[in-house]
Amino acid sequence: MSTGINRYVEYLNNLSGQILLGCDGFVDETYEIVQERKSQNDFTAMKNLKMFGELLVERADGGVGVELVPKRRCEGGFGINSGRIAAILGLKPRLPGLYGEPTIDPAFVEFEDICDIYSLGNPALTIALEFDDGKVLMSDLQAVSNLTWADFEKFFTEEQLKELFTGVDILGLGYWSLTADFDGFFQGFMKQYETLTPPRRMFFDFADIKKKSSESFIKSLKLIRAYNSKIPMTFSLNEHEVLELCSRIGIERPELNPATIAATLTVAREKIGFDELVVHTPEFAAASSAADGEAYAIQERQTKVIRSAGAGDSFNGGYMCASLGDLPIKERLVMANAATAFFVTHATGPTKEELVAQIKKAADK
Repeated sequence: MSTGINRYVEYLNNLSGQILLGCDGFVDETYEIVQERKSQNDFTAMKNLKMFGELLVERADGGVGVELVPKRRCEGGFGINSGRIAAILGLKPRLPGLYGEPTIDPAFVEFEDICDIYSLGNPALTIALEFDDGKVLMSDLQAVSNLTWADFEKFFTEEQLKELFTGVDILGLGYWSLTADFDGFFQGFMKQYETLTPPRRMFFDFADIKKKSSESFIKSLKLIRAYNSKIPMTFSLNEHEVLELCSRIGIERPELNPATIAATLTVAREKIGFDELVVHTPEFAAASSAADGEAYAIQERQTKVIRSAGAGDSFNGGYMCASLGDLPIKERLVMANAATAFFVTHATGPTKEELVAQIKKAADK
């Protein structure tokens, strides 16, 4: 076994820490689209997202009817999908969110023993159209949009709230664009650390930045930046979101290649005042850190994808786990890439041994 791989083995064997992630919860009903049906049990599924887009454009002046075939009904959302990676790697993340009321929805039952789940209500619903190269997510967001920090505070006693936020190493907050009271949750989270020892890092996935106005986006960035000196902030984006970020903060649109994105992240990071920016794509991940500088890690696009919804969250979960210790920034990206590659080809998170095996396959270790 190479010295490089030994470094990951040693890190994972000593992995420890507490992760707290809030505050969403989705049930994903996932379908594929029939492109051609030969018989009752024999059909060809539409493989590419581009094909679906071209179909919509072709019939834009009329109507479009498609046949859906169910693939699965399963868990979804930032908290549970990111937390899964930590849980399977042996940690037990704390996950307050929307997982069912009065009992846990069957989609989340498998997580009850490996995560500390706190259900504040029923989950939102996402209809996912899945293709080999991507997905279309259509969500009824009422449950998530209506959840507020005030609801969160009412759910827990003062002592329970203190216990929940005590001893946290990494604090995560997801889906800014889907959570109406995102700023309220962030301020509520920060309020807990006026008296408690703050986490070593806070992690964000804003999701679809385009959905919300530039005014609200900039307001949230300024709010988070004000706490960056107390808790280092990490902002995670996909290849589309990083372009939107650049557009909204006045940075010229970069080419989507690893070195250019890494350099652009440094400019963006300094402009918005965050400690760390991370980008994940199907072919590479890149990052810029105030302490560690720039890095990128190449990852071959996976061709035998069986589940794409949750891929970005799996990257986030892998990156957070990689951030619990002293791995250099490139190794953190490699570990997160491997978690994603395993997830999309197995529809679950990797064990420590499976993660090491996936890293061995990586194009850029």
